[in-house]
Amino acid sequence: MKVLLLGATGNFGSRLLPALVAHGHEVVVYVRSEQKIKDLVDSKLLSRVTLVIGDATNTATICNALTTNKCTALVNSAGIASIFPWQAYSMQDIIEAVASAAVKASEELEYPIRCWFMGGVTVLDVDSKEKCHVELNADLDDSFPLFTEHNRTFKCLSAKPAKNLQWSMLCPSNMDPTDQSIHLLEAPQGNHLSASADVPPNWADAYSRGVPLIGPLLSVFANLARYGTKLEDCADFIAADLKNSDSAFVRHRVGIFDAGKGKVE
Repeated sequence: MKVLLLGATGNFGSRLLPALVAHGHEVVVYVRSEQKIKDLVDSKLLSRVTLVIGDATNTATICNALTTNKCTALVNSAGIASIFPWQAYSMQDIIEAVASAAVKASEELEYPIRCWFMGGVTVLDVDSKEKCHVELNADLDDSFPLFTEHNRTFKCLSAKPAKNLQWSMLCPSNMDPTDQSIHLLEAPQGNHLSASADVPPNWADAYSRGVPLIGPLLSVFANLARYGTKLEDCADFIAADLKNSDSAFVRHRVGIFDAGKGKVE
């Protein structure tokens, strides 16, 4: 695929760049500062991509990058979600601009744009043993709301026409780096992630769930601690999925779990 990558100078986007190239994608990197990415990324890797300079909130410029380069896919890792609901939702300007640009480009190019956006584990549903689905944020809102902005991203993407925007929303917990250097990979590194649509894979109801009043909340916190992943694994997961023309994750939130860390007790 020919992929437009936004946010390539961030923690996750900088890992996406070598992963996409390693998986054989043609990458168009959309950045605000050419110098910043040259300072960050190894020159051998940078020589393999096309650079486009622009702002991530400019719908017209993003659309032009997609249509001019005839991109078939887009990955957005630009923007940082607010942690608390009283903070400004600045990331939504980026999400709306990027999603709208992809829809407009799709109309001009006359084919759908395959897109990956970033979310967080708190926007997923919990599939409990009682078979009832409870939004994680519904458990957390009353006492400890976290990253509620991801719900707005989900609503924004869901409202876009399915014929134009084939989106997925990666919903990890914390992601840590394996390597601090950003360099060309000789081959895809692979990953140990298990994934599921709309729910966290391997979720387990903790014994604390039965505690009156606060049990569900304690169960959520007990599980979230198990969902840490590596930036490089998440990047490889997206790069690999973009090669799948019939991905099961289109128009879904995607929960991930590092199966390499061991199984649930």
